[in-house]
Amino acid sequence: MVYDLESMDLTTHSNVAPDLLRMLRRSQGLQDRIFEILGEDGFNDAPRSQAAVGMCLVSVEHGQAVQVLMSLALAVSAVGLVRLQFEALTRAVWLLYAAPDSAVDKMQAPLAKESEQAAKNLPGASDMIDDLVKKGRAPAAAHQMLSHFKEVSWPALNSFVHGGVHALSRSADGFPTVLALQLLRNSNGLTTMTGMTLAVLTGDQLCANAMSRIQREFADCLPELLEHPPAA
Repeated sequence: MVYDLESMDLTTHSNVAPDLLRMLRRSQGLQDRIFEILGEDGFNDAPRSQAAVGMCLVSVEHGQAVQVLMSLALAVSAVGLVRLQFEALTRAVWLLYAAPDSAVDKMQAPLAKESEQAAKNLPGASDMIDDLVKKGRAPAAAHQMLSHFKEVSWPALNSFVHGGVHALSRSADGFPTVLALQLLRNSNGLTTMTGMTLAVLTGDQLCANAMSRIQREFADCLPELLEHPPAA
């Protein structure tokens, strides 16, 4: 599900710093533009494509939730969602380009105790990223972006997600605006790659071409290079 962020009035909170308010507005605009480009294009109904689309939409939802939490000054929780956003995108790209048919079947199986157990041996983020190279079908840029994000972000993200020193420090000392802006840029970078993946899944080259231009259009709210997430 894609939520109407505009109706939530995310950017009307009086306690949001002006720079952060502008970034939230641009972040909303980025997501709006992605779905404007996608328009009414449908997706291939093959199981692999449908599984990848589904995980892309999960990643988009996490990205929207990051914006909601940041607008409410709940930045520590938002960092944890950036990790979920990344993992859902990684799963989507892996499903599209590298997953064996058996893994696609596991992901597409109706949710039940048996299917949950069967899916427990699916690879984690590192193995999925490695598979993108081994299979050789994923765009080099996709592998590079995912690999770089994980390399520089994983220790701090783990700390936030698992109740480590980063989470405790930021909860106690606050979350500086400069780090909040960095967090949103990194989340927006993941959202942009998700949009590009969805564009590929439409099979429409015009859609894919339009999506490839979104980085220039929204350069002010995207990272030049994905950097470390906010540190303690």
